[in-house]
This record gives sequence, C-alpha cells and structure tokens, in this order.
Amino acid sequence: MQRWEERGWREEDLDKLELAFLKDIFKIEQGEGVSATISYAKFLNFIGANSDNYPIFLKIISMRNHWVVDALIGDNDPATFFSHVQMNYFIIKECFEAFKVAPRGGIYPKSLEVFLGMLEVTYRNQLEGYRVYPLTITDVNNLGKHLNEEKDQKDSLNMIILTILDKIASLIDPGREEEDKDIIAVATQANNIRGKFLDFTKSLREAIPDLLLETSDYATNEIKPAS
Repeated sequence: MQRWEERGWREEDLDKLELAFLKDIFKIEQGEGVSATISYAKFLNFIGANSDNYPIFLKIISMRNHWVVDALIGDNDPATFFSHVQMNYFIIKECFEAFKVAPRGGIYPKSLEVFLGMLEVTYRNQLEGYRVYPLTITDVNNLGKHLNEEKDQKDSLNMIILTILDKIASLIDPGREEEDKDIIAVATQANNIRGKFLDFTKSLREAIPDLLLETSDYATNEIKPAS
C-alpha cells in the first residue's frame, strides 16, 4: 500500500485536517456535532483522566452542554473525577477562568462540582494551595458569585464553596504574623463573602460587585444531540 506521502499528502497535512474537523465538532453548534462529541467523551471516559491527557478533559468539562459532560463523567463522582491528576497552576487557573467566564447559574452543576472538587483538594492545605496557585481578589469574587442565595448552606454545592472560602480565609492565622498584603487581602475577602452569605440579614451584593452577580442558565441555547 502506498504511503500518504507517495500520494501527494504529508502526514502532518492529514493531522492538521483531522484537527480542523475535530475543532469544528467541538464547537457543538449542530446536533450532529453534539452527538459526535458525546461519542468522543464516552471514549475519554473509558480512558480516564491522567497527567498526560487532562487538558482535553478540562476542555470538555467546560463545554456548556450537559449531554457531553454527562458522557465524559459517566458513573464517576464529579468531585473526585481528577483524583489521578496532580493539581498544578494550569489546572487551577482553568478552574478560575471557568468561574470568570460563566455568569451565576451558567455552569452545569456537575461541571461546577468537578471544578470545586479540584479546588477543595488544592486548598485543603491552604498555604500549599496558595503556592500552587496564588489567588487574587478577582478569583475569590468569581468563586463566591456561584453561591446560590436561593438555597441555604446545606446545599451540596454551596457547602463546598463555603468550605473552600473558609480555607482561603484561613490563610491568615491569628497565631502567625502575616506580612504579605496580597494574602491578607485575599483571605479577608474570602471571609467577607462567606460571612455575607451565612448572615440572613446580608446579601452577597454587599461583598461582590453587582456586575458579577448577573444570572444566567447553563441550558440557554444548549444544542441537543441529533436524534
């Protein structure tokens, strides 16, 4: 059998063509693209996330299509979906980027649980977590805005967010003199957001800019898979 080069095609040209088609599929702008992405996600679910392939998993988790995300996660616990991947700066940055891009309610709850699960692991030891990814006030605000004020602290997603905010607030240790102004600012804001949510007489609008608290629905304009 002739090689592609002998037929006038180079392997790198074919690779680019395949990648172009894959990118078009990942746009999930048509039902057929959604169906194809679901099949791809199911294959990735079979493979499992690891240190070599996690970026593509993150890409799919961020897609605003619950059928695709469900296919990727399958029967796995969303909170521990990336348990075989060592957390790093890139991963945590992607989590906060997802929080930033999506308005309140704009992230599929199962995707949100995946992101929060990674943050919970990273900031379980808050100082080590801060070394992995130094938080900013903007990051803390974009995390806090996903608290659902229509539900109480017992809601599973609210509970995880509040736990993470508590860990971030604990960057300031009363028994340790802290000189880093950035850490003090981040910890103070995390505590402020948490306190406003837990106080029934207060509102998150007293801690987070109104612009960040605009709401949306992850299912808006969601394309169904082809039948």
